[in-house]
Amino acid sequence: MKTLLTLITVLAPLTAAADSLPKPVQGLDCLVGTWKGSGTAAMGKDKAKIDATWTCKRVSAQWGVMCTFHVTGIPGVAAYEETDLMGYEPNTNTYHWYAVTNAGETHDHVAKASDGNTLQFVFEGTQEGKPFKEVIDMDMAKDSKSLTGRSESFVAGASAGVLELKLRKS
Repeated sequence: MKTLLTLITVLAPLTAAADSLPKPVQGLDCLVGTWKGSGTAAMGKDKAKIDATWTCKRVSAQWGVMCTFHVTGIPGVAAYEETDLMGYEPNTNTYHWYAVTNAGETHDHVAKASDGNTLQFVFEGTQEGKPFKEVIDMDMAKDSKSLTGRSESFVAGASAGVLELKLRKS
């Protein structure tokens, strides 16, 4: 019990600081809402039309954004599901996009903060013992009502798949 009280005493002033969020944290507001759209998923010579919904809301006293991503149209997959948690890390001036999917993927994508409308998130790890890299380019419209996204995965340096989407806030 004493440990819990100590933790609350330490965290209470930090929670009060949430009233004045830093500009990079405020910038996450553009993601909040429900996004719908379509695009393509390509693996090798195979390409499929996909539909997507991305629903995002503020979490952690406004310091982060949590999203759920639902995609249909990928051959052999009834639905691709992803849960995302995004936040800003001030010591490195980076955004983190932590994603967990129903395909068994768990990635921490990182992007340098920017004053512009475009961010590039990168995850590097391994897949089946080989170097794996995922690069996600996100371009938000100035009015924050539409965005385009492109994700390309590389295994051992070779492109393994590309996902391209255009989404509108509904």
